[in-house]
Amino acid sequence: MPRLALSCLALAAALASPVAAAEGFTATLGYQNTDPKSDNGTLAGADASVNDDWSLTGSFAYGFNDQWSVELWSGLGKFQHEVSLQGLGTVATVEHRPTSLSVNYHFLPESKFRPFVGVGYGWINVSGEQSRGALAGLGIDGDNANGISFTLGADYYVTDRFFLRADVRRLDFDTEVTVETLGNVGTAEVDPLVYGLSAGLRF
Repeated sequence: MPRLALSCLALAAALASPVAAAEGFTATLGYQNTDPKSDNGTLAGADASVNDDWSLTGSFAYGFNDQWSVELWSGLGKFQHEVSLQGLGTVATVEHRPTSLSVNYHFLPESKFRPFVGVGYGWINVSGEQSRGALAGLGIDGDNANGISFTLGADYYVTDRFFLRADVRRLDFDTEVTVETLGNVGTAEVDPLVYGLSAGLRF
């Protein structure tokens, strides 16, 4: 599926007019990894660990001029993670869909290689919680999360309209976890880096 989507973007870029505008819209389609930080807090008195996952992401942005833009970025598919507790192994799986709205500043606007930085606000929709292993059969729930997000990336313009992007963003993702019969068992501190490659089109 990612190859087909990228091929469609490449075809659209090949058909696009070669005249670029300083302001206008861009859209990207990417495949990215959500990689939680190494220390994920304590749940039910045990050290927690959350693994990483890959999924499709996309963004839509408007450039006000050569250097400033506002961008809406989101997971197009959900990321799924296994939650493990020290001594118990995997005790749950959880899905989430991240979304962020940011203001980005782009360097070297006249170059094919255009680094950028951004700051914004992110929202994490948590869903699909399932208990496993030692907690199998118990209901489990994780709260949604939100907070400041930071972005660092670079675009490489293959043509005036078609570009490739590599970026990484830090999301604020702490979720309180409740387990049936146990109540609130603590806060999972995920705070992941989301990184990967995207293909984009200016129009």
